[in-house]
Amino acid sequence: MQKKLKIDTLYQGNCLDLLRSLPDASIDLVVSSPPYNLGKEYEAKRALSVYLDEQTAVLRECARVLKATGSIFWQVGAFADAGILIPLDVRFFPILESLALRPRNRIMWVRQHGLHATRKFSCRHETLLWFTKSDKYVFNLDPIRVPQKYQNKKFHKGEKKGALSCNPDGKNPGDVWIFQNVKHNHEEQTIHPCQFPEDLIARERPTLRSGCRGEWDAR
Repeated sequence: MQKKLKIDTLYQGNCLDLLRSLPDASIDLVVSSPPYNLGKEYEAKRALSVYLDEQTAVLRECARVLKATGSIFWQVGAFADAGILIPLDVRFFPILESLALRPRNRIMWVRQHGLHATRKFSCRHETLLWFTKSDKYVFNLDPIRVPQKYQNKKFHKGEKKGALSCNPDGKNPGDVWIFQNVKHNHEEQTIHPCQFPEDLIARERPTLRSGCRGEWDAR
């Protein structure tokens, strides 16, 4: 039986079961950071092929419930096993494409702190894959502009000499994002074992229609 989601309501349960209960083309934005298959306290470590098959089943439902104007942000890190490291976005990219979703950005979330490695470079980033259901997607740049590097920069020659050469409201933040991750004693910390920073989510919300609140966290 399919259900209609209520605004500002949390639904607790198995994400696949909940997704299957939703009608087609009913969600504007899917944001998720699935487990990285590392054997943490909230996940059982599986063979990488099994893990990807399970994630494909979830992504298939995410694609089904997305509206034609909808977006999906899939944030992943790396799978580590026996000393090797596999960037998960490399494995997820073709899965998302196989579901007829269209790639828009591969975003690097840079974290300046974390565990220190001794036999390789320390991992300091995760990846957000932004895909859309169609070419009619929503993207409102103005709410997420960041300050220009050089404020009030002007053209120094030509017909526009003396006029501003940059947008006075700020620039596009680009595809490298620097946000502190939520760890112990962070002001945003709750009991969730793998929180998103609020600022990271805020930067994804401009892919919603103006005034729209329909979104889904598939974690």
